[in-house]
Amino acid sequence: MKRKIINLTYKILHNIRNLVFRIFNVKTIGARALVVNNDQVLLIKHTYQSGWYTIGGGVKKNESTREAIVRELLEEVGVIPLEAPHLFAVYHNNFEKRDDFVAFYIVKKFDIKERYSPEIADKKWFCFHDLPLEITPSTRRRIEEFLDQRQKSDRW
Repeated sequence: MKRKIINLTYKILHNIRNLVFRIFNVKTIGARALVVNNDQVLLIKHTYQSGWYTIGGGVKKNESTREAIVRELLEEVGVIPLEAPHLFAVYHNNFEKRDDFVAFYIVKKFDIKERYSPEIADKKWFCFHDLPLEITPSTRRRIEEFLDQRQKSDRW
């Protein structure tokens, strides 16, 4: 019951935040990462929205995008990069009618420690050739770009 209340709270706060950003035309910056282990990728499901995603979140005040993704990786899934995440591309995202920019990183060398986050409903490793049906379109596009199966886009 407590977990359901936390999940509902995150969903409501997520929707309110997006509404405020749209109303006041706020530009936002996010950082996301593709965590790769040989032929597998680590994906997450959020508690407040459906589908499988790459790991990431918003960049905080006085934080670089690289600092943000290192923080998000640890907070959400316990991933600790052993070398600096590699910047793959920067995208513009207006999916939720916001003016959002996303710095997308690749992480190949890392340690993992057990981590619980109330934002994360599930995390799982998937083979590149056997991705889940519920993967979000933008996550699929980023994986296809990483695998050179599609040309890089400027749009998320």
